[in-house]
Amino acid sequence: MKRPDFLRYGIWAVLAATADANRREFRMTTTWLPHLVVNSVALLLPDALRLLIPAKRKPDNLVEGVMDEMVRDNPKYVTYVFPLAAGYILSHPKFNIFKGDMGDIRVAGLGLDAIPHAGTGFALSALVQDTLEMAAELEPASASPFAGLVHTLNKRPALVSFTILGLLTFFWEYGEYRVHHHELKLRGGDISKINMMWSADDTARDVVANILGWVAVQVFRGRK
Repeated sequence: MKRPDFLRYGIWAVLAATADANRREFRMTTTWLPHLVVNSVALLLPDALRLLIPAKRKPDNLVEGVMDEMVRDNPKYVTYVFPLAAGYILSHPKFNIFKGDMGDIRVAGLGLDAIPHAGTGFALSALVQDTLEMAAELEPASASPFAGLVHTLNKRPALVSFTILGLLTFFWEYGEYRVHHHELKLRGGDISKINMMWSADDTARDVVANILGWVAVQVFRGRK
């Protein structure tokens, strides 16, 4: 077993333990099942590709080539998916950074949850830009209309990653809003008995943290 694979499996084991702890603590499906499914797919995707696609076969198209290079055979893949998993792991009932005393901590106006949010913003932005760069290297723009689009997008990787991060942030925060109110309804409005914390101020801080992660990618890539 290669070290990146060992790390992914270890992260998944901690993730599963967190999901089970939240299931037992809150007795609501929303506190564990969606997080476990989404993160399991992300963490175990390389293994699924290895099972479904023979390692020695030659990719038939650009998408397959990118999946091979960026996911199945990429030792850096674990760094792209770890921050998202870490954000959920840090919602464990015994050390939840999103509520209680830890949730009230502020540094420069941001809470402790800014760390996984910024990390996820960094990882997602890096993944998008690295994927565009890899796709552009694998196939010339003249190979197909799709390859031509990839090369066009790769000329503005920062803008593309910012757009994708913005869209995913919107859907993520809307999902948190819906889950927060759903859990409150199930628990008669008692916020101490739910796991998903949401407020307009919290959303604003999450957006700032995500943007800081994106900015960090641009600075890092600018120095390469």
